Amino acid sequence: MTPGPADASNTRDPSGPGTSFTVVIYLLAFVVGGIVMSFEMLGSRYLNPYFGSGIYTWASLISTVLAALCAGYFIGGWLADRYPSARVLGLTVLIGSAYLLFLPLFAEPLLVFFLDRIDDVRTGSLVASFVIMFFPVTLLGMYSPFGIRLLLRATQSSGIISGTVYGVSTAGSIVGTLGTTFFLIPLIGSRAITITLGVTGIVSGLILMALPRLVRRSSAIAVIGAVLTCAYALPSPAEELIDTKVRAAMLARKDGRIAHIETTYNDIFISKHQHLLSMSFQLKGWDYTQSEANLRDPDDLPVTVARAMTTALVYPENPKRILIVGLGGGSLPTYLGRFMPEPAIDTVEIDPGVIGAAKKYFGIRESARVRYLDADGRVFLNRNKEPYDLILCDAFQGGYIPFHLLTREFFQLVKQRLTPNGAVAINLHEGTKLYVSAIVTMRAEFPAVHLYPTGEGEVIAVATLQPRDDRDALASRAVELQQQHKFRYPLPQLLDKRVDHVDVSQGAVLTDDFTPADLYNALRSTRGRRK
Repeated sequence: MTPGPADASNTRDPSGPGTSFTVVIYLLAFVVGGIVMSFEMLGSRYLNPYFGSGIYTWASLISTVLAALCAGYFIGGWLADRYPSARVLGLTVLIGSAYLLFLPLFAEPLLVFFLDRIDDVRTGSLVASFVIMFFPVTLLGMYSPFGIRLLLRATQSSGIISGTVYGVSTAGSIVGTLGTTFFLIPLIGSRAITITLGVTGIVSGLILMALPRLVRRSSAIAVIGAVLTCAYALPSPAEELIDTKVRAAMLARKDGRIAHIETTYNDIFISKHQHLLSMSFQLKGWDYTQSEANLRDPDDLPVTVARAMTTALVYPENPKRILIVGLGGGSLPTYLGRFMPEPAIDTVEIDPGVIGAAKKYFGIRESARVRYLDADGRVFLNRNKEPYDLILCDAFQGGYIPFHLLTREFFQLVKQRLTPNGAVAINLHEGTKLYVSAIVTMRAEFPAVHLYPTGEGEVIAVATLQPRDDRDALASRAVELQQQHKFRYPLPQLLDKRVDHVDVSQGAVLTDDFTPADLYNALRSTRGRRK
């Protein structure tokens, strides 16, 4: 016999609406509310690459969530009257959260399916949004009316209980919205956030299913608190800084041009030759290769200058925070992140199109400690005062570095953002007056500036706040780091390429007021050769 509303066993939760029971219902209302709105904000990250970030996509997302909540309120209220049990509520939360946990596994094929079959962006975004989001949000949306039914024991308190449940849930939604957009997306990325939401929801569902038994014990709140603590203390999803599926798909493509992307800042070309994928910018008829990746070997650095940049790792003592200015295809941050599991690595890139292309074609991924930020390098340093142990500058506009990243004022700012034993490294094109002027400018601000030529027209200039002229000490440090991290390109060998003598007599100190970068870049130095 199917139990109905009149069954005495179902008219009241066996635990009763005690204090512990009430507190947990309110607490989980906050958590579930946060999950719902966090997932809505994530929806844009799932749909934008396929249907754009315009008003139609956001209208589809908002409409889908509202429709799902509407359905959830109706179904949740009906189900709560028939089966007013915390176990049933926990099961709905558990199923909806399990969907979130596995969503990253099937979201992309689904979105590609709708993109290929629906030409109209409005219809496509609405259908895709509905398929991705409606089911879990409906189940999670059942929480509020169900929670009210579990807490309600007298009509005199119905207004207070209803208002409190919806108020607490809305407060959780606010935290979920702001926390996801302001902190989590820049910190760990959409995939990791989705998995975290799923795990949190599953733990919440399990607590609800066990609640009738737990509340009969005096230690119920302590037990539930411990479980919630464990849920948030769960290790983050394993760092996968490179998406092997993306690279495998690129490897399967035919050689030649893969994509041409026009952005506010660049004309970006993605090309493939055998197992090498390259990103290049085109400016004034010139083609400038920015990055290359070996699709078969994620630890390879095909571009020599990227290998040379890693020489700077020898200079700071035990680096905990690294900043990279300029992304390209993301080879350098992923290399450092894979070989060095401890440091936090921030990469700032002025062109959002470059970040998008690096993720889409090169398969780079963010994690809790490896982040890709849309910002001008100098603006970022002005706004973020937390010091870094190492700053790597590899930002180019065409054939030369943007002038505001070469001036004395810029290096003064860098000094303020370095730890006392920190270092900055910058990629310079040798053989021009701009090159020797950059060295002169760096030497005006730093007590030590060491030069490491790549042999292919670039020189890595490493500057420190402390004199570092002891070659033996640096060599010992290079050996120690190499033994510790097992870098693909051995640091001791890179350190041996240092050159101490460069004629900079034609150089001039560059300032914000006077930096003729275009002219200096065109004037080749006749006396600026290494001795």
